[in-house]
Amino acid sequence: MAVLQIQQFNGFVNCESRARTNRGRGRASTTVCVQTQVAPSRTQRIMENISVGGEAGGAGGAYSYNALKRLDNIWSNICTQPTGPQETQKIVSRVSGFSQDYGMGNNLVGTFDIAVCGGTLGIFLATALCAKGLRVAVVERNAIKGRDQEWNISRKEMKELIEVGVLTEEEVEEVIAAKFNPNRCGFENLGDIWVQDILNLGVSPAKLVETVKRRFISLGGVILEDCSLSSILIYDDLAVMQLSKGDILSSRLVIDAMGNFSPILKQIKGGRKPDGMCLVVGSCAHGFKENSSSDVIYSSSSVTKVADSNVQLFWEAFPAGSGPLDRTTYMFTYTEPQSTSPSLEDLLEEYWKLMPKYQGVSLDELEILRVVYGIFPTYRNSPLQAAFDRVLQFGDASGIQSPVSFGGFGSLTRHLERLSNGIYEAIDGDLLDSDSLSKLNPYMPNLSASWLFQRAMSAKQQPDVSPGFINELLHVNFSCMQRLGDPVLRPFLQDIIQFGPLAKTLGLVMLTKPQIIPSIFRQVGIPVLLDWSVHFFMLGLYTFLSAYIDPVIRPALEEQPLKTKFQWKRRLEAWRYGAGLDYEL
Repeated sequence: MAVLQIQQFNGFVNCESRARTNRGRGRASTTVCVQTQVAPSRTQRIMENISVGGEAGGAGGAYSYNALKRLDNIWSNICTQPTGPQETQKIVSRVSGFSQDYGMGNNLVGTFDIAVCGGTLGIFLATALCAKGLRVAVVERNAIKGRDQEWNISRKEMKELIEVGVLTEEEVEEVIAAKFNPNRCGFENLGDIWVQDILNLGVSPAKLVETVKRRFISLGGVILEDCSLSSILIYDDLAVMQLSKGDILSSRLVIDAMGNFSPILKQIKGGRKPDGMCLVVGSCAHGFKENSSSDVIYSSSSVTKVADSNVQLFWEAFPAGSGPLDRTTYMFTYTEPQSTSPSLEDLLEEYWKLMPKYQGVSLDELEILRVVYGIFPTYRNSPLQAAFDRVLQFGDASGIQSPVSFGGFGSLTRHLERLSNGIYEAIDGDLLDSDSLSKLNPYMPNLSASWLFQRAMSAKQQPDVSPGFINELLHVNFSCMQRLGDPVLRPFLQDIIQFGPLAKTLGLVMLTKPQIIPSIFRQVGIPVLLDWSVHFFMLGLYTFLSAYIDPVIRPALEEQPLKTKFQWKRRLEAWRYGAGLDYEL
């Protein structure tokens, strides 16, 4: 009888055993040990040959191979966790009575109007609030600094930072590292659509965050770096935060800007699995000779298999500000978290195969400067309502970003004026109960309607439509939007869904290509379409209310009691932003 012995060492496998002879009543066996080193993946070889500097907080701020494996482990755990609530760490607790009745010891750092947890994007809101005269502190577990990899954005979003007092016009120009036009949308040889001034700026997060950080400090803001949140006790008068170094900080309001993986967010959601996920990989490389235009969204192939999962791969590409031959290319896909979902490393292996053909270069001709990657969970019930008194989610933690976008900087700038004004009024009126705070993250039908688009752009694992259907659907939609003009196409490309443009596009699609409609039903499913129909109706209703009822109600608000005025102002904002009417060409 053969005895099989298999031993696993670091990078090696020992195996192979053979039976020899019977001697008396015993059996002898000999094990032949063969050592074979497991070859590193192409991704590992590339990443370990890149010099990685200090990593920044926030999505996309880490570049090392070890950080990739850590994030892949998080993604794997999400994919394999069961559905439904999970046991999570309790960060926020409610305590009856006033904070002075309990005492806070000698480790009290200070008492503030607002404490912002998470500084990479939280520093923008903190600065806007500080500019209004509020006492604000920012708590960040690392150093507050932006990543090296640029954020791509349109000038309109940057102007919104000027309007709320976060940046000056001169500072905006200083943080812009690259400008480029035109910008392409294309889908697998079906034709390209070219636009101008969409995501056509490359902004240096390192310069931007440092500039905003300096302004925040100059306005009297307080920063606590290398300091993470341990717990929050909510009293009747204050929120008291216990920090990792033993310090205590109290504030009237805590703003959770800790992103998609905030421990407070995890507690509120009970560790529930996300409804969808956007997986992003890419690189910034030197050696692109054709480097004057960008791709806003591009697909070079139909549904394909990566690891054990069907995926529809999309691309973005932008000139980088580090040099005329430097270019950033992203490959991304939408999926549901499940055991067969590809890992980020699986996607990167596919990326190295496909990117050279997509960009018309050889990988050997490129110098890889950095590798980027990220996972962006989305939930159908977004934005997130306030679950506690004195605690409000902001940015990615609130789910205010579109489910078809990755990264929340664009949505942050869009909502910054609305939120900073609303938070100021909540502090001023002491309207810090969960019901009042929920008015700041209201239901927005245009955000909920975007769920259909993510589902339509996700490959099914048991497809009953052709592999090229997603590209065909996107091409016909984009072609119809182009025919309808900038008022229809441009808002959509900036993640703004409006009732009129959407209704016109759907109508034109049905007139020009009615044969695609049965495939849409098969791709997204009847339940999703019925759910989307409700949000589409609400989108129309919000558009009507904002356009015709808002002008009637608004003049009468000044005569109302403080709480009534606060609630109605938030309702009017929900109509306007929920209908996408805050967008102006």
